[in-house]
Formats: sequence, structure tokens, C-alpha cells
Amino acid sequence: MAHIGMEDEELSFLLGKSNNYVFSFIANPNDKNKFKSDQVDLLPYLLNCPFSDLFSNNCPKGNIQLFHSQKIDTDEEIGFSHIIYDSNGKGTRIIWTKKKNQKGSFRKTNKDLLDFLKKWLDEGILDLPTPSIDICKKLKSEAQFTFSISDLEKCTKILSSKSKNLLTKETIDGIIYYWKSHPQTSIIVHYINAYNAFKPKDMCKNMAEDVVFENIHDSNTTMSLKGKDAFLEQAMSVLDLFVNRKQTFTSILHRGNISEITIDYEAKLAKDLPNGLKKGQELRLKGKSIFEFSDDGKIVKLVDVSS
Repeated sequence: MAHIGMEDEELSFLLGKSNNYVFSFIANPNDKNKFKSDQVDLLPYLLNCPFSDLFSNNCPKGNIQLFHSQKIDTDEEIGFSHIIYDSNGKGTRIIWTKKKNQKGSFRKTNKDLLDFLKKWLDEGILDLPTPSIDICKKLKSEAQFTFSISDLEKCTKILSSKSKNLLTKETIDGIIYYWKSHPQTSIIVHYINAYNAFKPKDMCKNMAEDVVFENIHDSNTTMSLKGKDAFLEQAMSVLDLFVNRKQTFTSILHRGNISEITIDYEAKLAKDLPNGLKKGQELRLKGKSIFEFSDDGKIVKLVDVSS
């Protein structure tokens, strides 16, 4: 990728696979940490080329089976090798290698970039979980200085280090996200991810035993529960109503022990409902959730509001 001025590690960082390599994921069929389709869709944009340059037009349909995979690790190179057999049983060994980074190499910190990211943190621009590709896009449109992807990777690493602890770095659904460090934000992110993944027990992980839950629709309280067990029972009971569901929070505001988020909600129904909604119908709603926390970081009250 030298022709576009981007290293393999930089591309991996932009795709949310920090400290890993696109090369390794592509070449090693045993690697479980594969790319998702939406990540692959970004490749033409990142590599500044059409899909036709990435995938040969004369490549036959079907799976390419790789046999006898071996890892290559020398003083100078890393990689993998495979054997591909043709229809007559003739095998051809394919070797993929890349040069290792020099040991002891030092990357100078881009101070302009580091200060700019700190300014964003102060201004609340990185309050919400944000993937590195979105951070990079915004920087390119607003920064009045030059920086490389490697500079951005190093600055995010500095800001998320234990000594700084200004930026939280976590993997969500296989992609690394960053947000301004705040204990209540991290708990809310965990709750939202568990909800989207249909994992009620994980939704309850940070709840107090006597948690209070309320659902308010059009200014009317439609549900009120008390206790973690009651909340879990209700959360389990609605799992079969949806083919899929997703909450995306679009803003967050912390006021002491209370955090309020605005939400975009979408779901697809798996069955007909008594209120007239039909199986297969797609729902798109906007609302907000208000979380109240105890001094030890447990959710003591959760109110969902929609209209």
C-alpha cells in the first residue's frame, strides 16, 4: 500500500482493528477476528481505488479453499503460506509476507494533533463512542495542520493510557471505539450493547438489586417495575418479539449522578402484536433514557421516554 502512503497497521487502525494487521486477517484463514461487510465496504474509500482494483473481475465464483496453512516468522518478515489445489489435484504454494517493523523504532508525537484532540475532549466532541475512521474524517475536515494515520493512532494511545485516562478505548461488536472517559458513559455503553445483542443478563450487570424501571410513552407511564429480578423477567419476556433491534444514543449529558441520553431506536417485529403492529413491520422511534446512579456506580433508576 506504499502507493497511497498508508501502512498496513494504519489501515487496520482505521478499520477498528488497532494493533492488528489487515494483511494477517486476509492471509490467515485460521484467524477468528474477521472483517465485517461494512468494514470491507470502506476499503475503496480508504485505499482511494474502485472495488474492481481490490477484487479481480475474472475471479471465479465460489470459495477459495486454502490448505496446509503455515505461519512465517523470521527476523525480517512475517506472513503465511498456503497450498491451493486445482481440479487435477496439483498444488501451488502461495506465500504472503511483509517486512517487520524495526525494533526500537520511535514515533515522534504530533503535538498539534494531541492538543487538538484534547480540545475536542474539553468541548464534548468525543463524548459518544466514535470509531477511529470517523475521528479521522472529522480531523481532515477541521484540522489546519498535517498529520498521518500513525500520528492519530499514537495520540489515541497516549490519551487512553492509564497515566492520562482521558479517552476510553473499548471493542464493540469487533470494532474499537473511543469516547471521553466517564464511568457512567462506560456503564451506559455496556447496557446499550447488551440490549442490542439480546442479552438481558448483561443488561442487568450494573444494576442495583432494588433498581426502579419506568417506561413513559406520550407522557403516560406504561410500565413500572422494582427490583433487578423483575426487570430481568420483563426483559426476557420480550426477546421473541423482535427479529432485530438497535438503540443508538446520539447525545449524552451528565448531571452529577444522573445521565440522560437521546436515542434513535429501530427494530423489526418477529410476530403480530395486540396493538395492531404486524410481523415484519419495521419500527423507527426517537426517545431518551435517564439513568440514575448510586455512589458506587450502580444503576438505581432507569426511565425510558418515547413519544
